[in-house]
Amino acid sequence: MKKLAILCISLLFAAGTALRAQDEITFSSVHRLDGALYSYPGAGSEMTFGASALYTFFEGNLGDFSWSVSNHWLSTEPASLYRDLTLSTTYTFLDWAYLAYGIGDFTVTLGKQCVALGGFEYDKYDYEIFDPLASRYWNDGSSYQWGGMLSWAPSENHSFDLQFVSSPTFYMPELRQDETLVFPTAPFEQKYFAGGDYALFLRWYGSIGNLSTIWSISNATYHNILGRGNYVDLVLGNRFEAGNWNFTLDYYYRWGMNYQAMFSVEDRLSDHFALLWKAGYIDGARTDRSYQFGTALQYYPLQESDNLRIHALCSYGNFYGDTLTVGLGLTWRFDWTLLER
Repeated sequence: MKKLAILCISLLFAAGTALRAQDEITFSSVHRLDGALYSYPGAGSEMTFGASALYTFFEGNLGDFSWSVSNHWLSTEPASLYRDLTLSTTYTFLDWAYLAYGIGDFTVTLGKQCVALGGFEYDKYDYEIFDPLASRYWNDGSSYQWGGMLSWAPSENHSFDLQFVSSPTFYMPELRQDETLVFPTAPFEQKYFAGGDYALFLRWYGSIGNLSTIWSISNATYHNILGRGNYVDLVLGNRFEAGNWNFTLDYYYRWGMNYQAMFSVEDRLSDHFALLWKAGYIDGARTDRSYQFGTALQYYPLQESDNLRIHALCSYGNFYGDTLTVGLGLTWRFDWTLLER
């Protein structure tokens, strides 16, 4: 899916005029091939190609302007990428396409972009994520929306984003009325901004010593047969680095509905190996209590580059019903510089 996590627009200009003085255009392709076995206790099992996909990235800086275009050309369900291109609820062959203009410490960005949700999980590229270990916010949300963003980077250690976009469909527990489940009808199966549904995000990137933060608060509107409404999400992403170790806690809270915590520990064992442990927990007034945990071993065979990654993973949890998952995969990124001056 996502993503999520994508290039942080607000940091493109954090180095100020010195960074923008160099014009550069690049093209990249990412090839991911996965195999995953999903076992459902008491209900059989299935084998899939997991998160297999083909992505390309066309990016550049020219003067005070920069742009980025990400295409998702292939997936395990390729037809879905080329269907319903105008709906805000689907993932299409165009993940994002935006133009940014920087002036001083400020950057204005327009186009299709990743929503400015906090948390370190959302800050990664889609192809870097291990789906069976990811949160429901990452797995269930339509991360790429049309709109605009104003970014301010007052220093190298802090930046702020204010974003207005069409309403995404983040993981939303069903609404209950008289024991009847009523699912929101918007922005589900809806065109961008149709029906007046939108989302407003405020995000902060911070760095204080060994502690890094990606926090956000957002308000998104929706409507269903019960009327109009909104949901407010607070996301607190915190990472502490100690040598080769990273300790990360992404905490998601939806006002009046539920909370979700994802904790991970990553150890860069050597130049070629990394080990990830990750666990998640969901609870709240409008969702069933659930959990998930697992581990992934990553191998980087290239010298002085992480562009080739081979991984093996195992996870267990009940975010989507009791599921045991084991998987193997390969991700290979190729980069070309088209212009540099």
